[in-house]
Amino acid sequence: MSKASGSGAFLRLVVISSMTKLADILISAKTTLPWVLTSIGAPSWMISLLVPVRESGSLIPQWPLKQRIQQFTQRQRVWRVGVFVQASAIMGMVPAVAFLSPYSGGLLILFLLIVLSLGRALCSLTMKDMEGVLIEKGRRGKLVGFASGISGLLSLLSALALILGEAHFDQVWLLWIIASASMLFIATLPLSLTLHAKVESDENDQQASFLFTLKHDRALLHLIISRCLLLHSALIAPFFVSITTSQDDTFQLPYFIAASSLATFLSSYVWGTWSDKSAVLTIRIATGICLLASGVFYLCFGLASLWLNVGLFFFLSVGYAGVRTARKTYLLDIADGNTRTQYVATANTVVGYVLLAFGGVYAVLYPIIGEQILPLMSAFLFIGLMQSYWLKKEK
Repeated sequence: MSKASGSGAFLRLVVISSMTKLADILISAKTTLPWVLTSIGAPSWMISLLVPVRESGSLIPQWPLKQRIQQFTQRQRVWRVGVFVQASAIMGMVPAVAFLSPYSGGLLILFLLIVLSLGRALCSLTMKDMEGVLIEKGRRGKLVGFASGISGLLSLLSALALILGEAHFDQVWLLWIIASASMLFIATLPLSLTLHAKVESDENDQQASFLFTLKHDRALLHLIISRCLLLHSALIAPFFVSITTSQDDTFQLPYFIAASSLATFLSSYVWGTWSDKSAVLTIRIATGICLLASGVFYLCFGLASLWLNVGLFFFLSVGYAGVRTARKTYLLDIADGNTRTQYVATANTVVGYVLLAFGGVYAVLYPIIGEQILPLMSAFLFIGLMQSYWLKKEK
């Protein structure tokens, strides 16, 4: 196991993670890409596919990809391949916007989004190994939290710029935004040249099947169950926005974007520091904040002002940042080497399918039960909080 000097590796990984997170923001399937498809006149059904393709497309393939990359012990090389795939897919969207018809351009963007998601899956698998090898236990939470905080600030500045300059944006600006995201990925490659994260190959890990891993590794099984239940800390957020909009049809989205970005910026480093002490306890505290925010929002339904709703969304986002940071730190701490890769691949594959299932169910239920979906999702969050007591101690 070779390492660039501890502080140097830490700083480089923070910069790399911050740059890739900003690139993700610039090419987001929740904001930028719907805007792109709308601007070129692509069919609306293509827009509805963006988030499922983006999220599940980067999670579900991770087990077969893990089987392929297991033999490559120098994980940073595989990570660079994933970065290059993402940069190339994003740059390919420029001619799709500039030269193709709405239908052809939309189809090409969806195809390139699939390619981008595969690259992201490679990076997700291998970045965990790089962080685990290069950063010692006790500093990993700070790394995740610091990078998330910087990306939150950059996201906040980007959101404010889009709000202030919305009237001046045209297709040329869209092309520059897309190209900038690609260049950010490319810029991380030279920064990674001094990072060497070698993971010893383990024949038993290579032969273990997906179902065998789930059945015989109880720590991983409890982690996956917890993560699936705590997905609701993210799944509940859009309903804050949609329910608030149903009460007041003024343009409110920028306020929610700013609240989410500010929450990530202010809280991520604190969550990372706490996660280094106890990721499990941090998960419980963060989940409690999410439950409190969703409970107050539900109880105040029909009475609350925009500012109270945005404030509650801020606290929900603070809780979500805590759940996300602690979950990542916990996974880094409970496994080593190829076991870590196996954990990441197995967990993300299962979560990808569960995410699709929850999304489909709630899409059907919401038009029927309306705001009553909030206590239903909060109930799953509470079960996730209780289930966290089954997680093994990582320290």
